[in-house]
Amino acid sequence: MLAQYKSGAQRARVFSESWVEANLNCPKCNHRLSRTRNNTMARDFTCESCRAGFELKSKKGLFGAIVPDGAYDSMVSSIRSDQRPHLLLLNYTQDYRVQSVAAVPRQFLVEEIVIPRRPLGAHCRRAGWRGCNLNIGMLPPDGRVCCVTDFKAEPTERVRAAWTRSEFLDEYRSSQRGWITLTMSLVRRIGTETFSLRDVYALESEAQLAFPDNLHVREKLRQQLQVLRDKGWLEFLSRGTYRLTHGVPPQ
Repeated sequence: MLAQYKSGAQRARVFSESWVEANLNCPKCNHRLSRTRNNTMARDFTCESCRAGFELKSKKGLFGAIVPDGAYDSMVSSIRSDQRPHLLLLNYTQDYRVQSVAAVPRQFLVEEIVIPRRPLGAHCRRAGWRGCNLNIGMLPPDGRVCCVTDFKAEPTERVRAAWTRSEFLDEYRSSQRGWITLTMSLVRRIGTETFSLRDVYALESEAQLAFPDNLHVREKLRQQLQVLRDKGWLEFLSRGTYRLTHGVPPQ
């Protein structure tokens, strides 16, 4: 089937979309994913049950920390309107075998990970158009729900449990999710199930880089820890000491 396409990009698109339609269920509810009509803006699949939308990105080899995306203004607008679909990242081999698939729930797609690219020059057909990249390396492991790992499908129960643990983020506006997501990422970086407020403060400079205009970084970090405690993502043990509710996931 792929031999009829001369373009590598066309072959990758046809292969990856066909594979998802035939092999991957919705990571949120485990029902069938159906392909949307061509040219549907930023939505390649829709769950037939929960109606969740998914945008598919595929790559030969593994994705790094940076994932290319479309128009910068459209991305930011969709995040602010909370209409952004979830993201599927599919990696395949030279001989078109699916090596891994990860789902990035839309609640982790926050403005802070969107990096604008340089606008196209005046000599280009779409002069002034500005694309963007997504720095998914800023996300905690919770933001990449593994559906396929090393050519093997993950158990359905594990996928749905990982998805459910972060659904509480959908309750917050996009402007609030940036700080919560960053705090989750810093806590995961500590790498231990039990940690202290001092451990979080040790990564304060990274929070300052993400939010350079904020003059009260420590106060904001403490506030997010309270949010994560209230949502059951972590628990308070004693003054300045916390424990992750679900342990430390593999990085």
